Amino acid sequence: MSESPLPLYHKVYLLLKQRLQAGGFAADTAMPGENALAAEYGVSRLTMRRSLDMLESDGLIKRRQGRGTFAVGHAQLSAPQGASDIDALMAHLARMGMHTQVRLLELDTAPATPLVAARLELAAGVLVQRAVRVRSHQGQPFSYLTTFVPNDIGQRIRRKDLGSKPLLAIFRDLGVRVARAEQSISAVLAEPGVAELLDVPVGSALLSLHRVVRDDSGRPVEWLHAQYRPDRYEYRMNMQAHDMPGQPTWLPAAIPARASA
Repeated sequence: MSESPLPLYHKVYLLLKQRLQAGGFAADTAMPGENALAAEYGVSRLTMRRSLDMLESDGLIKRRQGRGTFAVGHAQLSAPQGASDIDALMAHLARMGMHTQVRLLELDTAPATPLVAARLELAAGVLVQRAVRVRSHQGQPFSYLTTFVPNDIGQRIRRKDLGSKPLLAIFRDLGVRVARAEQSISAVLAEPGVAELLDVPVGSALLSLHRVVRDDSGRPVEWLHAQYRPDRYEYRMNMQAHDMPGQPTWLPAAIPARASA
């Protein structure tokens, strides 16, 4: 295995975790034994045992006396097609609200930093509302959400609603007519505070989503930064081929992917 500052058993744990999450072991068939896995990954049986102990602690495998070790399947949340269809986004968030739980960690009003001001198209230093939440599914955290809202809207948002409703649903109740959004998706490494709240090791890879939501006048009404555990959340998009000058081009399909929980 390549050189890495991580202990060998932890590297093997991460590789097996990735394999399990990708469906590399059938849930109804026993996994290879410790000796076979140790030989496959080029490590000692003791190292492999420590890696398997970690996987069992995570609930990703189950050891059955006399039968072997089996992969454990987990439900995974799936997001719909992205920013092009705000109605689909609203429908997905409503479904997510019914199947997930949210914990409000922070709520305050503060002057907008230059970055926040630029995203909300405000002057730097203008007051904005900032909320930090963690959303969980079946008692397991999967997203860390930081939202910024112009203060004229934020001061109308009740604390208890942020702990029970998606922000876009709150906008609807307030009469804020959202019309479109722009978003980007990349990857980040989990900082210590976020890692603790999402129950992952510091430095773990997370999905990172930035979204600017606009009302029907084009005004930004929300800037969201969401960080997701990739083992508990995936982002799906339906694509359709279109004939364009020069070559076929893939574009988002008119009908969004359905979300599952």
